Amino acid sequence: MFKPLKSVSVLLLLCAMPAAISYAASDNGATSVNVTQQNGTCKGVVKDKTGEAVIGASVVVKGTTNGVITDLDGNFVLSNVPDGAVIQISYVGYSPQEVKYTGKPLDIILQEDTQTLDEVVVTALGIKRQKRSLGYSTTTVGGKDFTEARTTNIGNALSGKIAGVSVSGNATGPGGSSRVVIRGNASLTGNNQPLYVIDGVPFDNTNIGSAGQWGGKDMGDGLSSINPDDIADIQVLKGAAASALYGYRGGNGAILITTKSGQKGKPVSVEFNNNLAFDVIYDYRDFQDTYGQGTQGNRPLSADVAKSTETSSWGEIMDGGKAVNFLGKEYAYSPVDNWKNFYRTGINNTTTLAVSGASDKISYRFGVSNMAVKGILPNSSISQQGINMNTTYDISSKVHLMVNANYVFDKNKGRSNLSDGNSNTNAALLYHANSFDIRWLERENPDCDWGTGADGKELLGGTNGYFNNPYWLQYRVTNETNRNRLTGGMTLKYDIFDWLYIQGAVTRDGYNLEYSEVKPIGSASPEDPRGYIKEYTQNFSEMNLNYLIGFNKTFGDWSVGATFGGNRQRNITKKYGLDDKASSFFVPDFYSSSNTAKHLYKKEYTEYRVNSIYGTADLGYKNQVFLNLTGRNDWFSTLDPDNNHYFYPSIGMSWVFSDTFKTPDWFTFGKIRASYAAASNGTKAYQNLLTYKVDNYQSNGQPVVTINNSTVPNKGLKPVQISEWEIGLNLSFLDNRLSLDAAYYKKTTKDDIVQVTTSGASGFESAIQNVGEIRNSGVEVMVNAVPIHTKDFNWNSTFNIAYNSSDVKYLGKDGTGENIKRLTLDGATSRLGNVSVQNILGHPYGELVGYEYKRTPDGQVIFENGLPVHSDEVQVLGNGVYKVTGGWRNEFTYKNITLAFLIDFKAGAKLFSGTNLSLYSNGLHKNTLQGRGADGKGTMVGDGVMSDGKGGYVKNTVAVSAQDYWQAITNQNIAEEFVYNASFIKLRELSIGYTLPQAWLNKQTLIKGVTLSFVGRNLWTILKHTDNIDPESAYNNGNAQGLELNGYPATRNVGFNVNVKF
Repeated sequence: MFKPLKSVSVLLLLCAMPAAISYAASDNGATSVNVTQQNGTCKGVVKDKTGEAVIGASVVVKGTTNGVITDLDGNFVLSNVPDGAVIQISYVGYSPQEVKYTGKPLDIILQEDTQTLDEVVVTALGIKRQKRSLGYSTTTVGGKDFTEARTTNIGNALSGKIAGVSVSGNATGPGGSSRVVIRGNASLTGNNQPLYVIDGVPFDNTNIGSAGQWGGKDMGDGLSSINPDDIADIQVLKGAAASALYGYRGGNGAILITTKSGQKGKPVSVEFNNNLAFDVIYDYRDFQDTYGQGTQGNRPLSADVAKSTETSSWGEIMDGGKAVNFLGKEYAYSPVDNWKNFYRTGINNTTTLAVSGASDKISYRFGVSNMAVKGILPNSSISQQGINMNTTYDISSKVHLMVNANYVFDKNKGRSNLSDGNSNTNAALLYHANSFDIRWLERENPDCDWGTGADGKELLGGTNGYFNNPYWLQYRVTNETNRNRLTGGMTLKYDIFDWLYIQGAVTRDGYNLEYSEVKPIGSASPEDPRGYIKEYTQNFSEMNLNYLIGFNKTFGDWSVGATFGGNRQRNITKKYGLDDKASSFFVPDFYSSSNTAKHLYKKEYTEYRVNSIYGTADLGYKNQVFLNLTGRNDWFSTLDPDNNHYFYPSIGMSWVFSDTFKTPDWFTFGKIRASYAAASNGTKAYQNLLTYKVDNYQSNGQPVVTINNSTVPNKGLKPVQISEWEIGLNLSFLDNRLSLDAAYYKKTTKDDIVQVTTSGASGFESAIQNVGEIRNSGVEVMVNAVPIHTKDFNWNSTFNIAYNSSDVKYLGKDGTGENIKRLTLDGATSRLGNVSVQNILGHPYGELVGYEYKRTPDGQVIFENGLPVHSDEVQVLGNGVYKVTGGWRNEFTYKNITLAFLIDFKAGAKLFSGTNLSLYSNGLHKNTLQGRGADGKGTMVGDGVMSDGKGGYVKNTVAVSAQDYWQAITNQNIAEEFVYNASFIKLRELSIGYTLPQAWLNKQTLIKGVTLSFVGRNLWTILKHTDNIDPESAYNNGNAQGLELNGYPATRNVGFNVNVKF
């Protein structure tokens, strides 16, 4: 009850600390006033070594906040500069300079920082290392890449940007979740997504709800709570060696998100950013628009026939003549586009205002944001408000306090169900007959409510109570989520010496979620004619307490570094609400569980803890050869106390051979690297416990207690073991104008936690065992180039590509001692078509399994009574996991105009389309035009063979109606017909920006910079092979990829971004 209040209180405390600290640091809390003497005006120009102007370089009087940035010609004018003051000049990619002001103009030549890999990067657990010393692969993407052509879920924005990172698109609507997988799926049935860390705080990205075979809603994950405007950069730790220090949850890699903060030496600034974008449906439909509503070539001429053919487009040729709808009214028998009549243009407006600055002791950034989204579905919306704070305070020259916090409140309403057609608004828009006008369902007469008839009940266009009225679903059925989330941390660091430090930190991530769904009285559903209510509250929190001692010192040619630390983690999840739903309201329009006949509430509580110690050792010789060692030991509360701890080591080596040997002037940098590591992805709570329940009957007057588990627990359960080795190469040429990052890896998972089936005689349905083994291997390549770099024009280009292959090595043994041959993934059976996603021994991860056409040994299709039939056994139809992923990003800058675009591509996967199966059945797919004839009553003779009655085959000669032929394919669940090549190439992002000339802004002192941009996302699908749908149309973000059914339509995102700096 008081959870949100407590979260807000903590947030206010964190936000108040910088001000309080700053106040305490002043003498007796008194306000000091600095009076700046009117001194000289420092003028100058900043250029690179070729004589070209450096635009946007920072020029600051050292020790003050008095600073400017250079204009388009590299010029700057800095007022109030005392004679003899030190001027600091810096720009990204160049070595900073300091010069003394003597009253004369300054002519500054910045030198490019050719040793780009000498930079210090943040690695696992926030430990800083030289990038050149790393023996593993890591890639950083700047925050600017996420702020313009943006998406509501930051995970989806990684698509195509980083080699080896596969982002699976979905069709779950705004506010939906993302699926990010690094270097293949490491677990057969468990979690395969990476660990997310925000400013050193582990961040839970679990999907709150997802769709499966029987429907459901995607209610988003943690990444939908992050404002792109707050991101400074995102760093991806790809291999197990990179993330081994995260121990039991580092096996899938880690993604470190760093938010913006104030920078010392920079003046106080205010930044305003507004991004206004419009979601326009990208219509992939290519339906037949020749034949209209009806069956067997006949149009509806009565209300009863119209009702029975609501979703059937097997009628006559649409000629504009007379037909009758389900209301008994005549209408013109012509094609209708119901998408245009129902969907609307979505709008997404995000506004962010941030203040940042620094002094000698404190640097800070404080930002607030508001996002308002109007969805493409009527009466659907998202409202999100956020506060972000990042502060560093130097209590003394040796003691530093870092405080960060991110608070978000969001409300989402009007989500549609996915997959199954019941309560799925999008399904209602897909399958109505193509002469059926969806607006007939708006209301029976002007006095009726949305989607209702004169009797006050849901207005249907047919006889199927599970195929709902979309107006009823969007306006009368309500669903809403409210979520408060606070993520933050506090770190205190003490520099004992310049080579020795100690620090401690406390971090917290958590949210409070409230969900409510109401279906009112009058529903056409046979299950809930008097409506229902679902409601629950879920609270999650994770607390981490950690300490770290760090050492870093140089002894002649040798550099030595080491750290030792520990962590205590505690996770608690509480859920309280109705047990499923409370049905049948007594009193109309009073939608409360107390107004139902039966309303059982339940409470769920889950808690687990992990204690850890870890250490690192780094050794370097002449800044050329490096050895990195790490180790972490985790103790789990979820395992048997006698066997509850596991050790995760790593070793990495790198050699900067370009510093060892003399190389040509054009060869700038060269490094080879190798690493090996062990990691895991943990276990769930209570998998090794046997629980009991009290039944509702008695024996000899005593209550009967029975086992509550349906799954046999495993007392000896242990975490998944993931081991990985990789070798890599970094090369750069022509003063870093051309660079290459390449890697080869092999990742093996053993003792995977798998649920295997058991004998029914045992009384259990399955058992949990450590039996799974899977291997992933692959190659990653990223090339960065600066093909053109002149005074007025620059071209930066980045290309990445990755290939991953997987092999299921072992699935355990069954009750007879035989090897288990296949395992169906959870939630991985299609609603239509009888297709499942399975892991099969000796096959790649995630095979699509279903029926093919029945064929003779030489491949001819077999017909029975003129109709196709399915194969005797299910077959592997393809694989739902992409093998090849990549992207190509280009940025062109001409003076103050910037053009950037990203092309994203994937290949090597198949997709089973339940949508196209339904379109066949309903006569909407263009393939079903074949055989209909001029009057819609034509016949077809299938191309194949039929039985000769003697055990052989002869050519098929039996003619059947076109409707019977095409519907036989769906009735027989011949899934082969609906499995498509899911490869694609897309223009993923486009932005065109114009920055106002600095000369214009120098005429006033308030505004320091203005950039106006046209932005777009998912603008053009250059290549695809899927009929009527987007190849990225999964309905959940789970392991069962390759299934599609009734998702949201794809959208193009087009808009404008305005950025103003004060």
